[in-house]
Amino acid sequence: MSFSPLALLHEWNARADAAPLREFLLVGAVMDLSAVEEDLVPAAQDRGAAVTVLGTAAEEASVVRPDRTYALIERSVPDLALLLGDEHVVAAFGSGSATDEDRVWTVLRGGPDGVPWALAELGAWLSSCATGLTLPASLAARLTSLANRLEDLLLTNPTESAARVVHNLDAPLLSHLPEGPVDELTLHAPLRGYDAPALAALTRRLSPARVRLGVPGAWPEQDREDALRALADAGVEATAYPVAAGFPEHGGLVEWHRGDQRSALTCGANLAALTSAAATGANLELGLIVPAVPSPEPAETAAPEDGGHLAGVASEVAASGWSLEYDSGTHRVRGAFTNPVPVAARVVELLEEHADPVIVHAEGPKGWALIVWRRPTLLLASAPRGSAWRLYRVDPPATPASRLGGGEGLSRVGLTRTSAPLHRVPHRDVIAFLESLGTDHIALLESVGHLTRPL
Repeated sequence: MSFSPLALLHEWNARADAAPLREFLLVGAVMDLSAVEEDLVPAAQDRGAAVTVLGTAAEEASVVRPDRTYALIERSVPDLALLLGDEHVVAAFGSGSATDEDRVWTVLRGGPDGVPWALAELGAWLSSCATGLTLPASLAARLTSLANRLEDLLLTNPTESAARVVHNLDAPLLSHLPEGPVDELTLHAPLRGYDAPALAALTRRLSPARVRLGVPGAWPEQDREDALRALADAGVEATAYPVAAGFPEHGGLVEWHRGDQRSALTCGANLAALTSAAATGANLELGLIVPAVPSPEPAETAAPEDGGHLAGVASEVAASGWSLEYDSGTHRVRGAFTNPVPVAARVVELLEEHADPVIVHAEGPKGWALIVWRRPTLLLASAPRGSAWRLYRVDPPATPASRLGGGEGLSRVGLTRTSAPLHRVPHRDVIAFLESLGTDHIALLESVGHLTRPL
């Protein structure tokens, strides 16, 4: 999912149980230290966390203070955010800049109900980095302490998980992939170039019956042809297909399918990392092997900003004195209305024939409402009035506007689940609905600016 480590910190700080945050670790090859100091450190220290940062730089450097430890090394490092408390843990594995606000991260969470056993390998990686790499003594000590705290937490209630943490400290990432044959290998294409030896090793390992190249739907035809030609030059014949915005959900480059099981390797877009071990001097790599879902092709209505129906709907909305804009999958309505809920519901109906799902954010001077609609399920979030997730079932002849458009209160007709407050991790029914749409509660709350507002 696309979000930021800062969003995870805001989520933790807004916990209803006020659970303390003991440790915050941030690892990333591209590190904006000014953003770390201005945003991440204060958010982590709001709950008393010690901050540890490991980044990459042309010249090595380290900073040690009572509440934080920074180290920059010449070696490229993976992207990781780790939050540790007394009973809870959040580990986010990503690709790209660790301080960017819109990167794809895959998150493992643990708490009193269970801690994913996959995190044992993360603890082993932290411990091995501390003892096997040339690091400042202060940072090595912090990594060892983090590994020990993670191990203690894991042993309280370990649970099995479908995800598996993998790294290249002792062996190439390729050694963690299954041996073929597989039905299909999918390569996703954030880059134009490919490492021929790595591709050859990958196809030998998986022995795919066919290879597909997933390309962003917005790519011009020429870029698709160039990517296919680059693969062919590397010895791989593939068929290209367009992928909807926001996919693949895991953000990785390599995905494979055998029988009814589809899996993906999440770490980055550097295929050369598949065949190199850090013990031989290669860059450090860390990621997950996770279950995956097929990436859908772009819907015909996925780009309403090109004019068409949006202009007509915007004209109708403007007649009420409001404005309508489209921004990265969300239709945003602004105006002087006092109750944004019926406004959002009305706009959802206007857009229903043109987008699936429909996501509408309505904001007025006194509050905002967010509706996610895919018939027959409607998810409503609003603040400050009714600060909660509300999941409805809306069967014909009822509509979103008829269900939510009357009066000042929030309807209970068709309400199947209420989950409050907004900052808290919502009920599993809410999570499942959002996952079916390729998003999550953090991304939605961040998109409406709720995570950065005071409680």
